[in-house]
Amino acid sequence: MEATAKQHLRARARNAREEVDEQGRRAADEALGHVVAASAAFAAAPVVLSYYSVGSEVDTHGLIAEALRRGKTVALPRCRHGERAMDWHIIASLDDVAPGYCGIPEPADDPLTRIDPSAFTADTLALVPGLLFDARGFRLGYGGGYYDRFLAQFPGVALGLARKGQLVESLAALGALDAFDRPVNLLATEQGVRATG
Repeated sequence: MEATAKQHLRARARNAREEVDEQGRRAADEALGHVVAASAAFAAAPVVLSYYSVGSEVDTHGLIAEALRRGKTVALPRCRHGERAMDWHIIASLDDVAPGYCGIPEPADDPLTRIDPSAFTADTLALVPGLLFDARGFRLGYGGGYYDRFLAQFPGVALGLARKGQLVESLAALGALDAFDRPVNLLATEQGVRATG
């Protein structure tokens, strides 16, 4: 797919997400949060890797708080944008962040809180953002490639978070799938969690 065509699809998906009124987003995200919190993958995970939601993204703040309440280790990403890679740092609360790359809240660059990726196990859970997801678990992200690089090496369970309006049948059919794209294992919407593939 030409870069410009993929950019147009991203722009359309972002605009569609923005057009959902705040009340509708909040209701969907509350239902989605309950679905994820009740899932077997969330219950089994000793470590939860989450993004810190901003703007019209599916809200993760409630899930982060719930994971902390249950005594799980919670980590957020810190971008190394020159390398298009992410380091994961443990947080103790939602306040353990400050504006970072592109103004997105990130944890401090503290070697004492950084998790060595070799410590990730099969039951580590990663909550993955995206603009669109398809039935096979492939996602249209924001174009940086950070999560595709992460997922290529991640041994745990990748759980995509999407409102039902962010689902498409096939990104490949839309010409929006590249060789380096990596799918998530599970997909959660306000209607439930299901395996992909």
